[in-house]
Amino acid sequence: MDSSKTLTERFLVALFRRGQAPYLPISYLKEQGDKVLSKGETDKLLTMLTEMVKQGSLELKDGEYKLLNDPFA
Repeated sequence: MDSSKTLTERFLVALFRRGQAPYLPISYLKEQGDKVLSKGETDKLLTMLTEMVKQGSLELKDGEYKLLNDPFA
């Protein structure tokens, strides 16, 4: 059975829900992702964050991201 974990929008939303501040830096998101995701998955992080900003799910301010709405709620 393959136990590898991939980066998904749902995973990112969960990180924002767990975060200690309204705005989270990409370094925090990458660090947390590296703990549980398969090797190399966080390389896709910036692309996914950019897409979520375009969709209106996230806000980018001063290099940090904030969850505006949960697309899975």
